[in-house]
Amino acid sequence: MSMRPAHDWHVLGVVDVAAPGRYEILYSNARGTAVRPIEASDDADRVTVAIGATGMLHTCTRCACCAECACQGAGDLCWSCEWFRRWAQMTRPRLDAYLAACAAPEGWFVVSGSNVVHQVGCSALTRTVNEVTRVLDDACPHEQFYDPTPPVPVRAEAIRGGRRCRVCCPDVTPPARESGRFTVGGGRDG
Repeated sequence: MSMRPAHDWHVLGVVDVAAPGRYEILYSNARGTAVRPIEASDDADRVTVAIGATGMLHTCTRCACCAECACQGAGDLCWSCEWFRRWAQMTRPRLDAYLAACAAPEGWFVVSGSNVVHQVGCSALTRTVNEVTRVLDDACPHEQFYDPTPPVPVRAEAIRGGRRCRVCCPDVTPPARESGRFTVGGGRDG
């Protein structure tokens, strides 16, 4: 009988498979679960079994996109690929609307997250648009993902406040912010 290195593997059981032979089912806290033919003389013959996102040995449903465990995802995708798919479904129409507004910019503006009003096509928005386009054009990044948001075009009537961009200086006057103070007769101004 050959001696096997002890390492930190523990034999959970032995399985008899009629045609190929006998196998040990091993478990290690550090390395997971493995199956090794009993006749094997070294660790090179060990076949590691993937545990997946559930943390237990199971028959895994593989993600159709990245082939990782999709048992905790929705349908045939893991959670990160499903998240990217949903983001792409929401982002593509928004980016198309922005690019259509850039093609006919008359009367379209963009209010950024810092409450700055830009003309559609402002060079200050180019980096964001390029980043969104790049992420959409690349394949799903599988767990290495953040979700950039494309600029949303609005009409002048929809602008509720803010300040004008210093780069593009749009031809719009954002309404002044109300003070929120109480007025004579009750209520607040604004």
